Amino acid sequence: MNFGREWQIIMQSGMTVPGNKKKGQGSGTVNSLQLNPTCRDSGNRKPEPGTLRHGAQAEEPLLLQQPFEDFDRATVRLQKTFADLEGKFENINRELDRKNIELRETLAEKERISSYLQNILESLTTGVVVMDMEGKTTMINQCAEVFTGFSREDTVGVNANLLFENKILSDPEGRFDLKHFDSGLGEKIRLKERILEVFGSSVKARNGGETGKVIVLRDITRLEKLEEMVKRTEKLAVMGETAANIAHEIRNPLGSIELFASLLIKDLKDKKNRDRASHIVNSVRDMDNKISNLLLFARDQKPPMRGVNIHSALKEIIVFSEQIIEKENIIFSVNYYEDVGPTIVGNAEMLKQVFLNLMLNALQAMPEGGNLYVETRISDGNDKKKNFHNSNIEISFMDTGCGIPTENIKKIFDPFFTTKGTGAGLGLAIVHNIVDIHGGSIDVENNKSGGVTFNITFPVTNQVDRPKATN
Repeated sequence: MNFGREWQIIMQSGMTVPGNKKKGQGSGTVNSLQLNPTCRDSGNRKPEPGTLRHGAQAEEPLLLQQPFEDFDRATVRLQKTFADLEGKFENINRELDRKNIELRETLAEKERISSYLQNILESLTTGVVVMDMEGKTTMINQCAEVFTGFSREDTVGVNANLLFENKILSDPEGRFDLKHFDSGLGEKIRLKERILEVFGSSVKARNGGETGKVIVLRDITRLEKLEEMVKRTEKLAVMGETAANIAHEIRNPLGSIELFASLLIKDLKDKKNRDRASHIVNSVRDMDNKISNLLLFARDQKPPMRGVNIHSALKEIIVFSEQIIEKENIIFSVNYYEDVGPTIVGNAEMLKQVFLNLMLNALQAMPEGGNLYVETRISDGNDKKKNFHNSNIEISFMDTGCGIPTENIKKIFDPFFTTKGTGAGLGLAIVHNIVDIHGGSIDVENNKSGGVTFNITFPVTNQVDRPKATN
């Protein structure tokens, strides 16, 4: 509001000011007023009420107008400053909104990356355990939970060494200390029926300082079994070659012995002597049969191969063995992988021999009766459309017999090794040789509840023999 301008209008209009009268005047006007409140008379006395001094009449309006004009200018400046502040606040608010949007996008991106990395970590087939400088677990992925048997809730904040308290070192004199796994060399341990290779590495901060350790667990159980099978195959190859040479050297004189013993049977008149000669012939033939088995094991065989339906070959042997199973008081059960049997490239007769040997071996391990369970399953492949390409067929023979002593597990496929009172010890050696010819693998393990399980694995071809419809 322009107070100076309004005051000029009052002065020009000659409006009267009540209470301001002089002698001879009914009322006073603004033009005749003297509004100097600081004015004093020579006697330093205050003027009486209602009186004005005529010398200040021209100065009073000017004195009041200037402050009002200054006030108006200050008001304009204040309004302008306020408008500037409003603009700045609007700019700041827009900038804050933009920064908030960027912050939300950044947090969402970090959350997405964190979730992506967490999914990768949980999808690894190797176990990962992270611990701080005090050795306490700060993170563990799902695979490590399976390997160690501990859940994430039970391990976070706990000393990481407790995860491996039930370990068995491959080297009994070895040293297992998680804090010293920096060399990149792994330590092999056995933990919960798995063979694990444990690696360690330091977790570095940006400044190069160490903030903890990351422990990587790799399941090498299958790899160890394959390496063991390779060593076993090499040993069997050497032993087989030696056995073949010896068998040929023995077989020639045995043929002569059998020939002359047969002639004696015809020439001898005495029944007792003929029985003795017959016993010689039978013994020679029995030995010749063992030598034939030895040659079967020793030869580098290349049998004719074609597509063989595993289920069909297995069913034939089961039908063949039904009477023996019933006679031995064995409870037998079989679980086939669905109704369609996967096909492998192999020799049907040799595969049947493998299945028969394993079933007879299981029956002999249960002289008082027991359970025999056979199962087939597919592993390492996508079988949703019955396309078994790049898959393996696993056949398991599980019995409830006496089991195999731990010290004999690695010898069980060696030729001439047997824990029975009779037999040449070539049955499982021949089984191993046939499986190897078919590009498969075989291993054996004791069951927790007793007995053993033989697991055979064969690579599956891309073709499937579907069973024909029957009436």
